[in-house]
Amino acid sequence: ANSNAGFADTVNLPIGASITYTVSATVSGTASGNLINTVSISVPSGYIDPNPANNSATDTDTFIPPSADLQITKTDGATDYFANSSRAYTIVVSNPVGPSSISGATVTDVFPAQISGANWTCAGAGGATCTASGSGNINDTINLPVGSWATYTVNITVGAGASGDMTNTASVSVPVGITDPVPGNNTA
Repeated sequence: ANSNAGFADTVNLPIGASITYTVSATVSGTASGNLINTVSISVPSGYIDPNPANNSATDTDTFIPPSADLQITKTDGATDYFANSSRAYTIVVSNPVGPSSISGATVTDVFPAQISGANWTCAGAGGATCTASGSGNINDTINLPVGSWATYTVNITVGAGASGDMTNTASVSVPVGITDPVPGNNTA
């Protein structure tokens, strides 16, 4: 019959007969360690089993920690800037191949001293979610299912006295307990 947990059952097995149990299970999102499940059968009182060594079977599935190759790109489409001007950066954060969906990745962008003001918006695609808008530096928690991406549009104002090369870096990081096999593409 149906059961939500481990079970014990009494069966009748004529010679040559068999019974098949189908167990469907959902693994907890917080599970870790190998998944080990053992089933066994025993003969009733008064019977002898000539080969008790084959009366149990164990299935072991190796735990693979969640991982995803998160990626980020950033551009303002320019190679120079002028003091007392404005421009827009486009930042795209994605989880193109997973293999895991990510909840709670962090996107950060601390703007350089030349920028006197910044306002940003974010739109998710493919199931991605992010904070819709903000101002100043970006420190946003986002969710990225496999195959999704989030696009930040950042409108900045360059200060009147700005000078020197202007370098601006955005980054994405996976939450604790998740690995990123290619961390080299987590900054732009």
